[in-house]
Amino acid sequence: MNNLIPTPEDIEQMLREIQAMNNERNDALRKIFGKFIKQNFLIRIKEEIKKSAEFNSIMSQCYNLSIHPIIALGTDDIDFDICSNLAMINWYLMLSLSNEELKSKQYKDERYIAELKKRTISQCKLRQLIQNYEERNFLLAHLPINFAMHCVVNFLLARIDENIKKRHKSTVPNANFKINTIYVMLKTIRSILLLTEYDDCGNAFSLLRSLIETIFVYLAIYDNEIVANEYYRFMEFRRIYEETGQYPEEFERIAPLNCNKQNYLNYGWLDKLESKFHKYVFSEVLACSTKTNEEYNNSFLIAYKYCCKYAHGNYLNQAIPPYSFIWILEKAGEILINISRQFSYVFSEETDYNGINLEKYLIESVEEAVTIYAKIQNK
Repeated sequence: MNNLIPTPEDIEQMLREIQAMNNERNDALRKIFGKFIKQNFLIRIKEEIKKSAEFNSIMSQCYNLSIHPIIALGTDDIDFDICSNLAMINWYLMLSLSNEELKSKQYKDERYIAELKKRTISQCKLRQLIQNYEERNFLLAHLPINFAMHCVVNFLLARIDENIKKRHKSTVPNANFKINTIYVMLKTIRSILLLTEYDDCGNAFSLLRSLIETIFVYLAIYDNEIVANEYYRFMEFRRIYEETGQYPEEFERIAPLNCNKQNYLNYGWLDKLESKFHKYVFSEVLACSTKTNEEYNNSFLIAYKYCCKYAHGNYLNQAIPPYSFIWILEKAGEILINISRQFSYVFSEETDYNGINLEKYLIESVEEAVTIYAKIQNK
């Protein structure tokens, strides 16, 4: 029986072996994330985060501590998860700094270090809202703007599904149209995130163009169920045209003389909203939004036109500017903020998760993306 009781020498040997394992593990983490953050800084801050009271308070809630940790994203490997967030947040924040001297100063700035720790712990709190890691570039998914958007999209989709499953009907006007359109836009944003993470900004521009169009169609129709039904009728016209190459008879009968039929196919429903002469172009949809101001509308009209530059494969013969993914995500993020507010209005729910207000978190991430992209452009 006495042989089962470890001697002081046995304990010392065990501690040496554990330390050797930790050293080997930390060396692997240094190699994986070394191009995104100073290696020794990474390990030091990772250990400080693990020992912090705030992180320890969330461990049992956010991690499955019963499984054996392995170095693979998507499992509950705490060290790897902390380093993924810490390294990518650091890399993202350093993008706008113009030289190595400024970057070196950041590593010694206690305020910067405190901010890194705070933001890393926040992303760890939200880790369960990031799903299907293996299906995307998992490192880019940890950039603050990507991470925030993934979390909000996944949260909203899950809550909408839950409300529908439990048959919680909304009492707001034109609720079905609003819920359907919000759902479609969230799926589009998720696709934009995946495309940018696979460095396919060309196709992401096309989807962003579609997203901008959809949010302003939503805002133009809004409470008007009659116009929503007309919109669905024109969607059916478009479906028939795309399948057959021919305009439906009913469409031909109602189309105004001398109008551009493709434009009318897209925006003919505007006649139910405003009984005046239309050119049936996107700028007229923008003008019908009563939920946004002129500055907001103009900024998205410019963004829409910029997306058109690269849409439909036009990017094949022209270079897409570096870090375009940040510009794409800041614009999609602005729309996602609006969608989040619409969700709260439609379902009378706040967007809170693990003590974090997701709307506020997203706003801060989008504002930061705007600032970082502007600084990159001025470097």
